[in-house]
Amino acid sequence: MPPGLSPEGMARNVCGLCHVFPTPDLLDRATWKKETLPRMMIRMGLAPESVDAHPEAALLKATGKFPAQPIIPMSVFDQIESYYLSHAPAKPLPQDAREEIDVGLKGFEVVRPPLRRRPAAVTMVRINEADHRLYVGDATARVLEYFSPAGEFLGGLQVSNAPVALAETPQGLFVSMVGDFYPSERRNGALVQFVRAGGLLEKKRVLLDQLPRTVDAAFADFNGDGKPDFALCMFGNVAGRFSWFENLGNDDYREHVLLDKPGAVKCVVRDFNGDNRPDIAVLVAQDTEALLIYENQGGGAFKSREVFRQHPLYGHTGFEVIDFNGDGRPDFLVTNGDNGEYPSPLKKYHGIRVYQNQGNDDYPVSFFYPLNGAFKAVARDFDQDGDLDIAAISFFPDYESAPEESFVYLENVGKGKYKAATFRECISGRWLSMDVGDLDGDGDLDIALGSYIRGPSKTPEFLRKDWEQSGSSFLILRNRLR
Repeated sequence: MPPGLSPEGMARNVCGLCHVFPTPDLLDRATWKKETLPRMMIRMGLAPESVDAHPEAALLKATGKFPAQPIIPMSVFDQIESYYLSHAPAKPLPQDAREEIDVGLKGFEVVRPPLRRRPAAVTMVRINEADHRLYVGDATARVLEYFSPAGEFLGGLQVSNAPVALAETPQGLFVSMVGDFYPSERRNGALVQFVRAGGLLEKKRVLLDQLPRTVDAAFADFNGDGKPDFALCMFGNVAGRFSWFENLGNDDYREHVLLDKPGAVKCVVRDFNGDNRPDIAVLVAQDTEALLIYENQGGGAFKSREVFRQHPLYGHTGFEVIDFNGDGRPDFLVTNGDNGEYPSPLKKYHGIRVYQNQGNDDYPVSFFYPLNGAFKAVARDFDQDGDLDIAAISFFPDYESAPEESFVYLENVGKGKYKAATFRECISGRWLSMDVGDLDGDGDLDIALGSYIRGPSKTPEFLRKDWEQSGSSFLILRNRLR
């Protein structure tokens, strides 16, 4: 530690070793004291007894992320703690002002399926436009089921894990299985391949298992040998990684680690630099909190570049690649709103952002919509008026003051303005998953929502009771445009 540093200087020096420096105003004083700073102590090797007392102590120690000896003196930590507690606000900073969200979603009809599971624990919804089916994965029942556009049950099969993402390829359906929904070092994640037979799904095989919590896969021929490879987000917890797997033939794959850190949320394959090779964009949460592009150099080699990086409290949850302003360059629609790692207040910086591609690796934020607990956003022309609207869900909305933000539809009314609305039954579930597509084949885009009601963080008692007794496992918002 350089001599003569102020408490702020010590904080910047120490915290900057692992991630972007978090300023004190990002959390209220009580949360810094009770939750965040004690976790820093553990990572600094100053509270080994906390690791020893954890139910997964052996697994945590095996990650090598918890020093057996202090890496800073306790006197330094005391000054860092003093800096944060003396500069943090007494209450969380409020969200930026936004227009009221109208209750009443014109143009959409709510379809409530007759089948519901108790408790609702849907971790995946996926619209299949070709077959006009909705795939639904349930973590508690451990099933992968499919439904008609009217929500009627068509079939499904039992699985041994919690389905969280689905990729469709000519070789079949590839489902990412998270293993443990809540943070864990147990390696129960898997990637499973399914095939259709006679209109039904049949389990094909487990492609990979014993993985850190696995949340997404994307397929392409990355090394140009004519065989389909895939990239895999192994979110993990303290330990995790992001890799691409080379198809060696005969059901054999070789892993190539691209990022040996936890937190990979989602990956998208696209030719981002125009060289006709498939590149990979990946959003990473946890300490990294960044969007990275891995540019394909040919022959299976990749070079990374950073689109943006944020502080470790940001809580990234999802993204999609879309040309938001019609200039032919891929932009990024990104959500951050994860608030479930430990008891934490609402955060001013949670919401929906568009990082607009200006070329030359310049991606300024061109749009921000404040949304507590934002978990996913999709930009499409839902009303077919020639511009992009946005559908978004929140898994951690402000249920006390703004429960209507659990689902928000932002209608593009031109000149960079959006009109926000939601449907009346928006709080009939706790929306963890969402997908968009033409489910009923009528030429317009429908929306599917999946509810996971026993998630982390407190919710009002009346809502919990309603979800348990009568809440739907999933809903379909049928677009009535056509």
